[in-house]
Amino acid sequence: MGGQVIKRIIFFGVASLIACTDSALTGDFRTSNGVRVNPVNAQVFEVIARPGDLQVLDFWCGAGEYARRVLDAPGRARVYVVSEAGPGAVSDSKSTVQFSLSPPEQTQGALGHTSYWGPNIGSHASVVEAGSRCRTQLRFDD
Repeated sequence: MGGQVIKRIIFFGVASLIACTDSALTGDFRTSNGVRVNPVNAQVFEVIARPGDLQVLDFWCGAGEYARRVLDAPGRARVYVVSEAGPGAVSDSKSTVQFSLSPPEQTQGALGHTSYWGPNIGSHASVVEAGSRCRTQLRFDD
């Protein structure tokens, strides 16, 4: 009986490791509340808002968390909007915003979308300020 328990622990450990490796290979990063972020190139990353949510906060949340946790940017560093809300370059979502740690005029490879909603190109916030806009997902059970 002890051998089966150990085999199950090993199986689930390997399965978890494969899932983490797959996520790392695709570049898919998720904040603690489910906002997805993908790198576009060395300077640009794309934040995908959660469907049916207050997306402007999600964009900033993803930008701040990605800059801090993946790019290891200091809290005072600025994150800049380099492409407004629109279809993604590396994701299949129609609701993405591209960000960079460099101002738009110094950033290569951004789509440069302009839109009627969401943050505007050139808008910026500190990494700490952007990350503070993360909210937890609320779930209502019947």
